[in-house]
Amino acid sequence: MTKKIILVIGLLTSVLWADFTLEYKMEGNMKQVVQYKDAEHVLITTSEGQESGSQLIVGEKCYMIMNQGGKKKYMDMDVMMEQMKQMSAAFGGMPEEDKKEEDKDSDFKILKKGKSKTVAGIKGQVWTIEFEEDGKKERLDIVVTDDDKVVDAVQKYLAVMKQFTQMGGEEDGLSSILNIAKGYVTIGFEGMELVKFDEANIADSVYALPKGMDVSKKLSYAKSTVKQPPLCPIIGSHGKAKQLDNMLKTEAKGWEKFSSATCLNMMKMTVENAIYKKGNSYIHINLSINVEDEKGIVATYRTNNMDISNHKKGKIQGNRYQSAYLKRAKQNAIDIRLNNAMLTMSAVGLEKVNLASFADSVLNMGKFVPVKKSKATADDALKSLGGLLGGRQGESGNAPSNTDMEKAEEMLKGLFGK
Repeated sequence: MTKKIILVIGLLTSVLWADFTLEYKMEGNMKQVVQYKDAEHVLITTSEGQESGSQLIVGEKCYMIMNQGGKKKYMDMDVMMEQMKQMSAAFGGMPEEDKKEEDKDSDFKILKKGKSKTVAGIKGQVWTIEFEEDGKKERLDIVVTDDDKVVDAVQKYLAVMKQFTQMGGEEDGLSSILNIAKGYVTIGFEGMELVKFDEANIADSVYALPKGMDVSKKLSYAKSTVKQPPLCPIIGSHGKAKQLDNMLKTEAKGWEKFSSATCLNMMKMTVENAIYKKGNSYIHINLSINVEDEKGIVATYRTNNMDISNHKKGKIQGNRYQSAYLKRAKQNAIDIRLNNAMLTMSAVGLEKVNLASFADSVLNMGKFVPVKKSKATADDALKSLGGLLGGRQGESGNAPSNTDMEKAEEMLKGLFGK
């Protein structure tokens, strides 16, 4: 359980109430430093030995920063989330047994409140908690505090953790153990301990982006320029989109078909995408066939209690749909349930579009050919990985690099919990 908690915290960031620095010592030689100035300027750096990575919030944008050979590489978190969703949807997400196991990890019972202990200059108390892991009851000693400033800071930290784990659904073990009881938060346990709590001012330069990545310029420029969404994130195109091409018109309501492709076709699981364009606006269409537990974009937002507006339900050509405006993504989206398949659309840009009306105009759902349900295993996915990637051509026309192969393989292992 401790390793799971540490892995989760390395992927998350926090928003604290004033200039604030937190430093955590974690398992091995790993440490994490949180530098917060305000809600739009947060830097988290996680390091182990000579290796390090960071998460950066500047304005409304979030970045992952990787140090590679002394050079920093910035990656847009919104793009990464879209890529992860594509891969997760393609391989059915996390197995049900692993989900249940994680839910159990988040249930803690306080058994004993013991002696006082000071951690990072903060007065605390040792508690013993009990939890269940792998069907067995385990006990863990933790240090908690009721210091008002620390409690307030950690609770705001957890609120942002929930935002950054928007696709995670249920509350994770880290959130439960840190927010252990009303009026108390955890500041130390096996594998993680707070070693610094500092309220000194933090220089603006800490959050400076490289030249050419100025957020304010991007936001103002975005009024007239919209970035085209990727057709097939991560794995690239893999031939024609047979089902979508057969179902879609080349033009509808002034929108023209820009591109389409099969993004995945293995073990009877198929993911086909298409993009329509009108001026400087785009509609991205995703058809996921025989992908286990695929909910759709709107359903995912609702399941995870994320902010939406203008939610509607109905039927298009006899098929159930729900649509909404996704506030965090700042785009309209629609989910249409087909036989053993989910068709989703999302729109970006200034062009206003009624996605239900557009879907009815551009699609002939009677041409969709259902496939029999079948479940892929992790071993099947890994065995097919070489053929999947080795046989496709990326949008640039080049074969995938070794780095692409390694990235996809690690993602597949992670998706199946192996």
